[in-house]
Amino acid sequence: MKILRNKFNLQYTKNSILVIGNFDGLHKGHISILNEAKKLSKKNNLKFGLLTFDPNPKEFFLKDKYFKIMSNTEKEKLLSKNKLDFLIILKFNNSLRNKSADTFIKKILKSKISPSKIIVGKEFKFGKNRTGSPSLLKNYFNTKIANQKKISGVKISSSQIRKLIQAGKISKANRLLGRNWSVIGNVNSGNKIGRKLGYKTANLFINNCIQPYRGVYATRLYFKNRLYNGISNFGIAPTLKLKKREVLETHLFSPVKNLYKKKVKIEFFKFIRKEKKFKTKKNLTDQIKKDITIAKKILNNV
Repeated sequence: MKILRNKFNLQYTKNSILVIGNFDGLHKGHISILNEAKKLSKKNNLKFGLLTFDPNPKEFFLKDKYFKIMSNTEKEKLLSKNKLDFLIILKFNNSLRNKSADTFIKKILKSKISPSKIIVGKEFKFGKNRTGSPSLLKNYFNTKIANQKKISGVKISSSQIRKLIQAGKISKANRLLGRNWSVIGNVNSGNKIGRKLGYKTANLFINNCIQPYRGVYATRLYFKNRLYNGISNFGIAPTLKLKKREVLETHLFSPVKNLYKKKVKIEFFKFIRKEKKFKTKKNLTDQIKKDITIAKKILNNV
């Protein structure tokens, strides 16, 4: 997959099938649109790719660094697995937001990409004050409005998935994503409290993507193409009163050496319980034992 970051390659993208959208989370609805484009490209022997924006326009206007469902790195890896020919990432800034819809079409889509067909969602809007729409695109291009994927009659949306993750409803979010929600980051040095309690942890700060509901989850850690079952707590560890910011602490059932400063992926399977302040450390360790038993049962059945 050729990645074009804020640049273009007309020779490569001309007469292609172009999908346009933010595609935050790459949920089942997004994947169905990409599969539709892939089928068309194979049928007509054309390249196909995605034009997307970074930051997400909503993220830009809200100025919220915890808005994205997934990191850019993870998004690019998943898109590559879906065998796109190219990915164009346009920087969303004041210059782009102030371009009229007609200017965006003429100066970018026609002049710099020149696709033979465009595929967008029904609610796709673009240009200054969001005046551009699929009907406007149809005046310039062969444009297809993608079928919207639904589960139990309800449309899948990134907004809905964000709300589910923030509410701790990970299982429901995973069902809409079509995979387990995950975060990627470097393991940080903690206060070594977990080790003193008998439960060594790998600690991550969740940066540049949405933060889950505070509590305990059944999780799996990926490192160097190997996976390790575990249990994670996201929060401030209120019993110990040592953390000023939220951290994801993951205890692995099989110990792994030398994870400090290493990049890992942590996949969320199920929410177990809310974060809680315990009266004593013993109460906390007794609960951790119970949590581990529950997490092992969950992970043994996936």
